[in-house]
Amino acid sequence: MLENFRHCISIEVRFGDLDAMGHVNNAKYLTYLETARIRYVHEVCAPHTNWSELGMILAKVVIEYKAPLLYDDQVELYTRVSRIGNKSFEIEHVVMRTADDQSEVAALGTTTLVSYDYQQKRTIPVPDSWRERILAYEPALSTLTNE
Repeated sequence: MLENFRHCISIEVRFGDLDAMGHVNNAKYLTYLETARIRYVHEVCAPHTNWSELGMILAKVVIEYKAPLLYDDQVELYTRVSRIGNKSFEIEHVVMRTADDQSEVAALGTTTLVSYDYQQKRTIPVPDSWRERILAYEPALSTLTNE
């Protein structure tokens, strides 16, 4: 399942992430995905970009919860671009938890990002430099889907 995921970050489960039942609140997964997404974009797409000029907006998030995350769990978040269109691209995430030397999928997520010109208030094509960097980083991404 993880063979095509090159990008991985560790997430620390903080006490404040827990709900009354003692596991990570479902809304915190959005923050975890955001952290991984921003790191991916910074490291792969645009390492020298000014964040105020980044030019992308989050259009869609889907999360499928598989197993609870608990306070002492080791959490790794795997990220990859799975589709590049003309003006948007999709990022897939796998949230893995390890506890007592056992690993399992805690959640699967997909986010859709749209390239956007904030000054003109309109969508724009995915920058060629991003497309080139993503394709170079993601060798498994062989077919492009255009919108």
